Amino acid sequence: MAIPKKSIANKQNSKKSSGPKTQQGKAQSSANACKHGVLSRRLFLEDESPAEYQLLLDGLQASLSPVGTLELMLVEKIAICYWRQQRLIRAETAGVELNRCLDVNSIRLEIEEAMGITYPHKLSDHDLTPPNEDDDYSYEDACKLITEYSLYICPNIKAISVDHLEKMTPIFYEELELDAEDHASISEFLASFKGGLCKWIENTYERHCRNFVDVKRRRDIAKVAALVKSQHSAPVNHELISKYQTTLNNELYRAIRALREAQEWRLQSIANQV
Repeated sequence: MAIPKKSIANKQNSKKSSGPKTQQGKAQSSANACKHGVLSRRLFLEDESPAEYQLLLDGLQASLSPVGTLELMLVEKIAICYWRQQRLIRAETAGVELNRCLDVNSIRLEIEEAMGITYPHKLSDHDLTPPNEDDDYSYEDACKLITEYSLYICPNIKAISVDHLEKMTPIFYEELELDAEDHASISEFLASFKGGLCKWIENTYERHCRNFVDVKRRRDIAKVAALVKSQHSAPVNHELISKYQTTLNNELYRAIRALREAQEWRLQSIANQV
């Protein structure tokens, strides 16, 4: 039985805490594990699949061959450690991905400032859309077509014929075939086209020039946007993640060691009985 003075001292000491003192510190500390969802008491988060965990557990049970309640519990503890380690990896990956997914619209002004873009040439939503695979193909075709125009058409456009396009400018000729698909022949298409072959060449050239300028502009904007984003990206808390990783590793190693000792003890007991 504790003496009265010691009981009073124990009660006073129990009120003391080595943890955070301020409300802000307490709030931040209490949210550490929940924020990352790594050491939470509940095993499954909303976006996690119990079926995937069961597959993991079944695989471990098949490979570790536990016998009896104790060994089954230790294998389950190993499965939980593995599961939480996978969650930790997802948490770290999600943190990095979140930094990459900053809304471009929120840094529009900084991009304009970095590129020296002023009114009335402000960035549109289309400008802020990075080129996709189709845009890249269009850009390459535009480059080739512009080169063909400069080398084989521009010097003597009035004398250009369909045969000349087919032999000397394959990109132009391919465009002509596509435009003439709904007609009986290329000749019929050009006969119905106001201005004939020369006008069609000029229109096609101008259209590809616009595509070239548009994709190049969006490529340049995307590069600047990536630089601005990198300056805004919040660093992943590697120290905290490393702390969680160490905790999980220790739990995993202890569970594996305990299982090995339990299995060795069981096998030794069987051997002694024999």
